[in-house]
Amino acid sequence: MHTLARRRPNGAAWAIVSVAVAIVATLVAVPVGAVFVYAFSRGFDPVLRTLARADVHSAMGLSALAAAVSVPFVTVFGVAAAWVVTRTELPSRRALAAILNVPFAIPPVVAGLLLVLVVGPHTPLGYWLAARGFPVLFAAPGIILATSLVSLSVVAKDLIPLMEALGPAEELAARSLGATPFQAFVRVTLPGLSLPLLHATVGALARALGEFGSVSVVSGRIRGETMTVPLLIEALYGEYDQTGAFVLAALLALVAIASLAVKKAVEAAVARTVNAEEVSP
Repeated sequence: MHTLARRRPNGAAWAIVSVAVAIVATLVAVPVGAVFVYAFSRGFDPVLRTLARADVHSAMGLSALAAAVSVPFVTVFGVAAAWVVTRTELPSRRALAAILNVPFAIPPVVAGLLLVLVVGPHTPLGYWLAARGFPVLFAAPGIILATSLVSLSVVAKDLIPLMEALGPAEELAARSLGATPFQAFVRVTLPGLSLPLLHATVGALARALGEFGSVSVVSGRIRGETMTVPLLIEALYGEYDQTGAFVLAALLALVAIASLAVKKAVEAAVARTVNAEEVSP
């Protein structure tokens, strides 16, 4: 079996790579590095004072709560939606595939306004919930709902093309041996999607932690109660507390970097396991 010899990059290839690296450095690395420089430009004392503030603790807790609830929901929904779209013949699967494009098509602020129209205090559903001690808007449930809505399609849109490319052959073989369609998907297809699913989940986490537009509409921006970290960053910057704003921005950047590091570590562990299985007799 013939293999193509790896060619050494020529001048044009080096030029393309250099331009790509320069663009990435200009648009990503330099701004992220500037955030950390500004955050620590006045030493560690302002950083510690910012992190000790009660409104910062409230914002961090609310952002963590919104991510902890929305990301598992979005992940489970995305896997189920991808299975329905690619592995069933239900008439509604085409409608579901079209609905999955809605969160990407509408601006986040519009998504927040849609929630106001559905569960606002002046709507029948919102009034009914508020009368029973479960207000949605200007409270944590509304923030969780807005976060889930804007990131609803992140996992599904990543998995659907991959599942279509894999095809149902292996699942059909498992079903011929007595497995149900759900068992065949969970035991045969889903393990092979572990890395893409991890990638999609990290993307959903980043979207949840960084969501601003829809949350700003439904939260009411109550300091110390309904402000997430992105909302508090905007408020601090508007109050000319640039150190506090950049400290929180650096905190979000650290969370994103840590998420990527975990993803890379898991990918490396899976690759080592696969290589070991291939080498073993």
